[in-house]
Amino acid sequence: MRMCKDHWSVCRQAVENKGLGQLVARDGVEACNNAVADLKGEPDLKHERFDPLMSMNWHWSGVALKAGGLAMMGKGPDENEGHFCPLCELAAHWPDFNPETSVNDVADQMAAWARSEGLIPALA
Repeated sequence: MRMCKDHWSVCRQAVENKGLGQLVARDGVEACNNAVADLKGEPDLKHERFDPLMSMNWHWSGVALKAGGLAMMGKGPDENEGHFCPLCELAAHWPDFNPETSVNDVADQMAAWARSEGLIPALA
């Protein structure tokens, strides 16, 4: 499962629009290292590894797995290099699901949490 380019852009834009862009990993190596540290259970008391873009990815992947089961991990459409995009699948199977609205709702929640933890400035 992997986000398609269009939905990855939607997620990235929502993260930027909510003032979370400076928290995104600089590259794939940093994102991978952060994930490995999390999986190892290494403490992150200051939330220095919090990456809202990767959090968005894992959130929607989890929702798609819950909704579509392990079939989501199988071969997907060729236009996404053989992967299912979680947001495309949710939109295809739930007519009321709007990816942009839903992504922005999740970004709002992440921004509120990041503000409460002092990771981004409070709203004026």
